Amino acid sequence: MSVNLVRAGSLLLLASLIAGCNSSGGGALKLGNQQVSNKTGGGVDPQTGSRVVQGVCPKVELREGTAYFRKYARGGEDDPTKVLYQAAIADTTRQCSITGDQMTINLVVAGRAAAGPAGKPGSIQLPIRVAVVENGTNSVLYSELTPFETNLPQGTPTTQFLFTKPDVTIPIAASRTVRVFVGFDEGPTKKR
Repeated sequence: MSVNLVRAGSLLLLASLIAGCNSSGGGALKLGNQQVSNKTGGGVDPQTGSRVVQGVCPKVELREGTAYFRKYARGGEDDPTKVLYQAAIADTTRQCSITGDQMTINLVVAGRAAAGPAGKPGSIQLPIRVAVVENGTNSVLYSELTPFETNLPQGTPTTQFLFTKPDVTIPIAASRTVRVFVGFDEGPTKKR
């Protein structure tokens, strides 16, 4: 009998904690230099003064075929012995902040690059595109291709890389209806 009372009490405590997290009150919680408000759903970045909001921050996706990249020696396309270098995206993350009616997405991409059979150590360029597309209409709100440079070291010419795009800006009104894509793209450069 007492075991059932302990279980029931634990369930009630858990339910009250969950209800408290979903509270719609207008209070605020002060954590160090960060003000966290239930009304805004996030903290304030002390450096920029922008509200940090993860709840409405669109997730980052990879389109099929854009997570891998291979650079071939001239005239050696599709010949595995002519690969100069190759790269793969391993993970992505993002953080969003709001200033006025604009949302800024700080995007980070982690990956690996390695020299191929025809490659050597040294500087390489990876064409990384970030695009924000509206669901339904496929209207492009943001698209930028960045030639990202990294280095294959001597000895074992493999490396990990971190690509950061801190200034992807879209209207806050569109933030819930967009998809954010990142990937390798050798297409033409298209500015915002």
